[in-house]
Amino acid sequence: MADAVLSGLMTELGKQVQDEILQGVVETIVSTDEIFNVLPFRKVTGSGLKVTWEKEIPVADFIDPTDTIPQSEGAKLDQFVETVRVIARNIDIPKFSTEVEGAPILPFIKGEIKAMSRAYRKAMFTGDSSANPKVFDGLQRQVARIEAKGLQRSIDAGKNPLAFSMLDELLSLMKLGVDAIVMHPRAYIAYKELLRNEGHGTDSAMLQLKNFGKPVLTFDGVPVLQSEFVPVTTDADGNTLTEVYALHFSVADGVTGLYGGTGGAGIQYMKLGEVQDKLAIRYRFEWYCGFTVLSPYAVGVVKNVKVG
Repeated sequence: MADAVLSGLMTELGKQVQDEILQGVVETIVSTDEIFNVLPFRKVTGSGLKVTWEKEIPVADFIDPTDTIPQSEGAKLDQFVETVRVIARNIDIPKFSTEVEGAPILPFIKGEIKAMSRAYRKAMFTGDSSANPKVFDGLQRQVARIEAKGLQRSIDAGKNPLAFSMLDELLSLMKLGVDAIVMHPRAYIAYKELLRNEGHGTDSAMLQLKNFGKPVLTFDGVPVLQSEFVPVTTDADGNTLTEVYALHFSVADGVTGLYGGTGGAGIQYMKLGEVQDKLAIRYRFEWYCGFTVLSPYAVGVVKNVKVG
């Protein structure tokens, strides 16, 4: 099996030797995802990060000057621990392809890094540790956990197309403020159509924002970002449905990435050297990463938005 993989890599490297244009193909396979421009990462040490959610606050009331001062029962809190997970890969690059045929290594290194980042971004939305204990819980599971405690964080669109009123209601849920609205590209297209139908076009809703280097579409001053990993499903009636998220990013009280180890928040790669029984050089890629929502008010979602 390993020899077949190595043979396949030689074929792919050979393609690049035959046609330099193919070197650019790797660069064009880039996911449409702008969240990494704004997602912060928080370091985790030890066994994990203890997250505390405010479940219920005490109730205060007025009293007469001569009344006995009532005793507060205090705030009720929920606590859980988020741990760092591991994404790791090895790749063996045939020496014949690189040293004799002159094939470049960099596109394959970038390819592995992109594969790992795609795995992370997908898990951000649909990761489910109950189904796969190796992965962290994404936004779908985080919202379900919050709502199981009795706090509304979602709005049901009722299988209707995206409307401005849905986004207004979504933002009303966000008591800590909103740093971004995140939607699938199909919902993004629907939002642009809403703007055009209003007669203003899209230019009036574009703002030049920090971290993006270009004008970004907005709603009520909030950046509207795309992610191809926002779930899209088809129901029994053939409706194509998706979700629209409002997120507050913060390492203190918001949506945040997690990382562990000494290598920082990014993906690490290293050259391990020659493979013992092959004419190949092995490279390793490691990412000690995680994801969490530090406050139940840092996320909101509109469900069942019809996009087809």
